[in-house]
Amino acid sequence: MIIKAYAKINLTLDIVGILPNGFHGLRSIMAPVSLCDHITIEKSNTLQFDCNIKSLCSDDNLCIRAANAFFQESGISERVSIYLQKNIPFPAGLGGGSADAAAILKGLNSLFGNPLTQQQLFNLGAKLGSDVPICMHGSVALCEGRGEILTPLSGVPKLNIVIAIGGERLSTPLVFKAYDNANLPVQNDTDNFITALGQSDTTALINACGNAFEPVVDKLCPETTQIRSKLLALGALNARLSGSGPSVYGIFQTESDAVNAVTQLQNMGYSAYNCKIM
Repeated sequence: MIIKAYAKINLTLDIVGILPNGFHGLRSIMAPVSLCDHITIEKSNTLQFDCNIKSLCSDDNLCIRAANAFFQESGISERVSIYLQKNIPFPAGLGGGSADAAAILKGLNSLFGNPLTQQQLFNLGAKLGSDVPICMHGSVALCEGRGEILTPLSGVPKLNIVIAIGGERLSTPLVFKAYDNANLPVQNDTDNFITALGQSDTTALINACGNAFEPVVDKLCPETTQIRSKLLALGALNARLSGSGPSVYGIFQTESDAVNAVTQLQNMGYSAYNCKIM
C-alpha cells in the first residue's frame, strides 16, 4: 500500500491566550496542500521503519509512534514495515511529521479492515500532535484549542501556492517562548478571513491571511522576511509565514505565475515548491 501524506499551511494563525492545560490557544485557518510525502506500508512480522533521510530513522519518529498507537488501540498483533519518502521540508511549519502520522493511522486502519472508528482514529491523532487532526481531516478548516477542535470550511478557493524555505530551521518551542516574551497584541486575521469567505470576496480573503508569529520569527530568522519580499516581488498577492516557520508561502493569481516564481527562487538557492490548496 502506498499512501500520500499532505503538508498543510496556515492561512491565518491567531494566538488567543493560554489554555487550562498550559498550551497556547489557537484560532487558525489551516489548509492541506498538494505537496506530500509518500509512505509505503506492507504487512510484516515486526514493526520496521526506513526513510530516504536516515536522520529520521529513530523510534521517536511520528510514523513509529502512530503505528504503535494504532496497534495498541486495535489489539492487532500483526505488524508492518514502513518506508517514508520524505519530500516535505522539516522542521518548517508545514506539519510534515503530523501529516505522516495521520496517513499512517488512516492507512493502517484501511490495511487491516477498518477496526477503528473515525472518532477513535481522530482521538489517537490528537494525542500525537496538534497538527495531526487537520491532516486527518484533509480539507480546509478552522482549528481551535491546540488545533484539535475543527470546524470544516467550504468555499475556500483552490489557490495557487508557492512554498519557499532557506537554509535556516527553527524549533517550535523557541518560537513560542519568543512570542510570549514579545507581549504582542492579539491578532484577528481569522475572523477577517471567515467574513471574506462568507462574502465570497477572494481578494479580501487573500489579504486577510496572516500569522501572529511573524514579528518574532522575522527576528529569529531574518531570512523569512527576505523570502516573503522576494515572493511579493515575483508577483505574489500575499506572502506569509506558515505555522512557526521558517517556511513561507506566496499566493499567486495563476499556476504559470507560481511555476515561474518557483524557478526564480530555486535559481536564488532557495527550496521552493509549487502546489495548490486541496
